[in-house]
Amino acid sequence: MVHRFLAGAFALLISGLAFGQAPQSSPAISYTRDIQPIFTEKCVACHACNDAACQLKLESPDGALRGATKVPVYQGERSKAVPTTRLFYDAHSEGEWRKKGFYSVLDNQGSQAALMARMLELGHKTPLTPNAKLPEDIVLGLNRNNMCPLPHEFDAYAGAHPKEGMPLAVTGLTDQEYDTMRRWLAAGAPVEYQPIKPNAAEARQIADWEELLNRPGSTEALVGRWLYEHLFLAHIYFVGGEQDHFFQWVRSRTPSGKAVDLIATRRPNDPPGTDFYYRLIPVQGVIVHKTHITYPMGPQKLKRVKQLFYAGDWHAAALPGYGPRH
Repeated sequence: MVHRFLAGAFALLISGLAFGQAPQSSPAISYTRDIQPIFTEKCVACHACNDAACQLKLESPDGALRGATKVPVYQGERSKAVPTTRLFYDAHSEGEWRKKGFYSVLDNQGSQAALMARMLELGHKTPLTPNAKLPEDIVLGLNRNNMCPLPHEFDAYAGAHPKEGMPLAVTGLTDQEYDTMRRWLAAGAPVEYQPIKPNAAEARQIADWEELLNRPGSTEALVGRWLYEHLFLAHIYFVGGEQDHFFQWVRSRTPSGKAVDLIATRRPNDPPGTDFYYRLIPVQGVIVHKTHITYPMGPQKLKRVKQLFYAGDWHAAALPGYGPRH
């Protein structure tokens, strides 16, 4: 029976080729269409925000390409500051992140599959029972120590934690999701970028607000600084803007109309080190509630801000310095 089936399948293949018909192949996997939705549904609950597990942030292709690190963001026992590792801020290429100690979870390691592929395989072959209590030996919450194995440490991790593949402590990927991830990783984990860009209404309002914050003069500079230092954490949205478009204030070496050259300081009131301009840039990647502090801006808000700050007869003769003492 099996031989008959194989012979029939071979005959169909040959007949198709004889009539110039190529055998159908699986469609190419798109990161935006196929992979990011899986990350969004199954992964970003842990692999997002400022304290993502192993600093592996999966809200965007940039975070997936950056990879992971053993260094935790929050270290309550430290007495000195450590270098910041903010995605989109403190490095802008894979090479720069590797120099900061991040390692790839997408690259094959010689004859071994990528670390992400092995983590997903471990989770897929040891699934948890849906809607059942987790095994006692899976530690979660504040008592869990993040384990961030390097590729060559995976076998030891899997031996010590056979039930802790990825996604951790949930029912995991469906067979179709797992197959999609497996094929994507086997193909080299290609990504394509679809960065958010402002529409026409947003672009006009961005220009108006940037003009307000970057006006010349000491009084105007103080107003711009006050607004920036109060709004730097906000996700700005505009009247007439797209529902899923948000923006954030940054300091840039370049003025409005030119590509943003971001000045990455630890605090918003740290010395910029050079002349700068306040700019609005799109928030890239999947929005997560933990960092989503929304603030509306529009023509009426702009008019109100101008009235509040410039209606009175006052003038800033001098500007405060920068740093924690000012």
